[in-house]
Amino acid sequence: MHKHRSVRWVVPALLAGLLGCSNNNGLTLGKVRGTVTYKGQPLTAGEILFVPDESKGTTGPQALGSIGSDGSFTMSTEESGDGAIVGIHKVAITGRDPKPLSQGTVITEKSSAEDVLKAKASMGAVTKKTAEGPTVRDRSGAVYRLLTPEKLRDPQASGITVKVERGSNVKTITIKEDGTAMIE
Repeated sequence: MHKHRSVRWVVPALLAGLLGCSNNNGLTLGKVRGTVTYKGQPLTAGEILFVPDESKGTTGPQALGSIGSDGSFTMSTEESGDGAIVGIHKVAITGRDPKPLSQGTVITEKSSAEDVLKAKASMGAVTKKTAEGPTVRDRSGAVYRLLTPEKLRDPQASGITVKVERGSNVKTITIKEDGTAMIE
């Protein structure tokens, strides 16, 4: 009889432990990683944005991924590397030169609220076209040469869609010179 009492406590404790591992945010995410190339070469810096396509029944927060020096990216919605909402997404890609043309404002804990707001407002803004071509600003306000076609920066205009499934997703994004893209 003593053995049965222990089992009664072990099962609820086990269930509580399992439930404690859930993030309980109600989101169904699929992990997404991959690579992105442009004109046959890996992009070496930039960002990728997945925007849930509500017209296809996908709703929820957007996912963002930074492009690494080898063209790799990992999508994040709420936490680093947690993935993207399961479903169909419109995609925006900003491929930029890894070295800035000019430095921005470094935001620190001591920065004024005004500096933070200015940096956020300028983030991602395409600046005037320079001799180097179109440029883009990052969070700090640093200006970079934009390497990919400007239309790819807008998920509504890029023409790129991706399907995210439960589990692990590996996506290879190949951008052609004309700005069209294939996703495998």
